[in-house]
Amino acid sequence: MRILFADQPVKGTNIDGSYSNLGLLYLAGTIKHTFGNDVQFDYLGPKQTLNEHINSVKKFRPTIYAAGFTSKSTQRAMETFRAVKEALPDVKIITGGPHPTAMPEEVMAEFPFDALGIGEGEQTFAELVRLYLEKSSPDLSSVAGIAYLADGTYVRNPNRPLIANLNDIPFPAWELIDFKEYPGMHLKKQPIESSLLISRGCPFYCAFCSQPIWKLQKPWLRSRSAENICEEIELLYSRGVREIYLSSDEMNFSTNWAIKLCEAIRRLNHKDLYFQCNLRADKVTEEFSKLLASINCWMIHLGIESANDRVLNGIGKSVTVSQIENAAISLSKAGIKVFAFMMLYQAWEENDKLCFETPEEVKKSLNWAWKMFHKKAISYMSWQFCTPMPGARLFRIAEKYNLYHGASKDVWMKFDEHEACMDLPGISMSLMKRQLKRGILMKDWFILRSGGLNMKHIWQRGWENFTALFK
Repeated sequence: MRILFADQPVKGTNIDGSYSNLGLLYLAGTIKHTFGNDVQFDYLGPKQTLNEHINSVKKFRPTIYAAGFTSKSTQRAMETFRAVKEALPDVKIITGGPHPTAMPEEVMAEFPFDALGIGEGEQTFAELVRLYLEKSSPDLSSVAGIAYLADGTYVRNPNRPLIANLNDIPFPAWELIDFKEYPGMHLKKQPIESSLLISRGCPFYCAFCSQPIWKLQKPWLRSRSAENICEEIELLYSRGVREIYLSSDEMNFSTNWAIKLCEAIRRLNHKDLYFQCNLRADKVTEEFSKLLASINCWMIHLGIESANDRVLNGIGKSVTVSQIENAAISLSKAGIKVFAFMMLYQAWEENDKLCFETPEEVKKSLNWAWKMFHKKAISYMSWQFCTPMPGARLFRIAEKYNLYHGASKDVWMKFDEHEACMDLPGISMSLMKRQLKRGILMKDWFILRSGGLNMKHIWQRGWENFTALFK
């Protein structure tokens, strides 16, 4: 048995390949732990062209080609699956991840996968591998958490229960990664970066947010212990990693848990190890900001979205502009750079009525970001159209109110974060594009003035943003 865990090849595309695929590495770690030397496996990263990718696949000659994908990368993923099948007709192709979980039947109609994982994948994939070790064409009817085709008919099995204790999941197969291929964001502090998953899921349900894997069933949030996380930090540090993105929707979903984790990391006493993480603004205090600074947390990502309380309340953020401002100021005072995630033209539903962000509110958000930048409260920002992705409440809202330019399928098959895919009543597309351009120029100006970033890491995305101004 030979398994190739493969990212979509993104070289020459506008898909971000800055990080290794953590989901696939978790699957590989589980296979290693479960089967040992009975299964050979490798990981094929994203930094290849499609032709280079296919040549690598043919060289490895896998029994199983395993590749998950997001909604944003669907088109590239389908191109890759078809090319792999053409090159190796006998290979078993198994997929999973956010988009297949959100729309399994639609995905299966695009390509006849041998199996499609729905939801959390470690135990499901291990069971599939065991069946394929026993028989080349096994009966899949007993495997929870998958969809497949039986004589051309779509079949979906019952969901698989979530793994109760995340500490029980084997670490990702980090030995498959050449970390030098993934330079960190910090310009001076370190040359090598990785991400480390500290929790799965989020207790909130913002309208725009697509979390199909973690929202498939309860509980919506699970976390690892501080001790388990620190064990993996030590493993990454021993492999030369000097910057770690503590990956979660919000590190401080529980203040006590976040404090315990920071204190455990501080006891590791790695003065040359730096961190990034995401935070909820309403749980940030001056004391917590100082604690983050003490572990070399140099940049925080805040999901701000909009600088209008009406919009924040409508989309379900459960946070206020005042709380966001206080958080950004506290973090900046502690010497931590703040990256503001922002989007224009949010939409939501209230009492069976479509509501959306107005041009005046978008302008207010831009003015607010400019003001906060000059106060040195934020250093960087993102700026793109709010896009209804499969798995999000907004996706269903957009379909209900017929907001799409064309078919909803175009949202992911032709994804472009710099193209508005929703027609909002009374708002011209030319105005929306002008406001997009202004925000992109601001974003790039913030990077130039704030400095401190490894331009090799962000060059590709920055070039995409620049070229978007001239579309």
